[in-house]
Amino acid sequence: MVRLNILIACLLSSIVMNAQFYNWGWGPPIAVTENGATIECSVFDPILNTTRTESFGSVDQWTYDDGIVATISSSGTVTGIVYDIALADFREEQFSFSSGTSIINSDGVIAWVSGSGTVGAAIYNPDQHQWVDEQFAFSSGTTIQNRDGVVSWVTGSGTTGAAVFDPSNGQWMDEQFSFSSGTTMQNRDGVVAWVTGSGTTGAAVYDPSTMQWVDEQFSFSSGTTLVLAQGVVAWRTGSGTVGSAAYNWTTNTWTDEQFSFSSSNTMPTITDGTVEWTNGLGPQKYGFTNAHTWQSGANTALQCKYYAEQVSDAGAPHIAYLWCLTIGASTYNHQCGDGHQITRRWAWKAYANPGSYSPEFNAFSSVSNTQCSGQLNFTGTGINDMVTDEGLTLVVRGSTLSLTSALPLGSIKIFDPKGGLVYQGTHNSTTAALPVPFAGGLYTLRAGTNSRRFVIAD
Repeated sequence: MVRLNILIACLLSSIVMNAQFYNWGWGPPIAVTENGATIECSVFDPILNTTRTESFGSVDQWTYDDGIVATISSSGTVTGIVYDIALADFREEQFSFSSGTSIINSDGVIAWVSGSGTVGAAIYNPDQHQWVDEQFAFSSGTTIQNRDGVVSWVTGSGTTGAAVFDPSNGQWMDEQFSFSSGTTMQNRDGVVAWVTGSGTTGAAVYDPSTMQWVDEQFSFSSGTTLVLAQGVVAWRTGSGTVGSAAYNWTTNTWTDEQFSFSSSNTMPTITDGTVEWTNGLGPQKYGFTNAHTWQSGANTALQCKYYAEQVSDAGAPHIAYLWCLTIGASTYNHQCGDGHQITRRWAWKAYANPGSYSPEFNAFSSVSNTQCSGQLNFTGTGINDMVTDEGLTLVVRGSTLSLTSALPLGSIKIFDPKGGLVYQGTHNSTTAALPVPFAGGLYTLRAGTNSRRFVIAD
């Protein structure tokens, strides 16, 4: 019998080489079959070369998007389900237990609001192999939006807020911006913008370089309406004043300007980040230049700011979090540096091997394109003794599989390479020594809520 840790490097390398072209954080595609209050989730595991299936009960409503299944029970319990290729297991967690709850499942993020107005969100972290969830607002009459990785909300009394997951600290970062009645909000491309019932206009964006939300208010006139597109906010007041704002990431501030004060101004539109409208003098337009200033008669310069963050270092797989700020972009993609392309504003990314990578972010408008680059440098062999988030280790010694955990092991199941159950038992201590009369191959062990793979050599 070969020692387990000698084989881990080859095993993990095989896992990520086969799995690296899945969108980590969303997981591989899941087929869902509904049977009353139970759904059956099936996924093809490229490592086991077989389809894995598991059933989940107490389902009143469910939604599937980008490898994530979100469900609600009849009592309002919200559950997230994803298949983690590295663990060869479905990872399920419950987040909310309040009646009247509704969910929005989009771009790898689950957001919900309860009947009483509690807002929450959850994302699956493939580096930690766990869901990360948090609740943000607790006010009645709250509505939510969930788009491009950002969750935003407006309460019945007009309190406005937003949240985004920051992998640098592994936390949801939330903030509230406005507290005025009659507020409406828009959420797009990482920017949230709002206008109150009295006409106050504002916007906010999460800046990864400062690890905080940056918000500002621009207009205070009644009857104001706003437009949000391609990272640019524009507005028209009830008296016809037209203005706009965009975020300047060189100074970490918003740059806003009011362009025209004519009652004949039409409602502005935004095309490729350029603000356009018409008044008695004819067509008008302002663009946000590369110098981060607004200029009359100019088109907005297509701009991007890239944040390619190293989430893990030693040990495989090597996980990065790719995200960006853009102005003027209608589409974009990440060229990851290993032949993989991801067409998202943000994405998890797993790299198969240690080394240096130079991912590139490409932003496109209808008439031009631009690129921003990042740098990643992963080290480590990938041999990590297979420690889980619960502190579970397993080592093969001779014909014995030794388990050690920080918590009592509880129910233990071992599945063969085809997904068949070959061992089942209950161990109430933190250690166990199991015989391994198994044929050679790749096995999956489940101990409580943990799941890990191990190799038996012929």
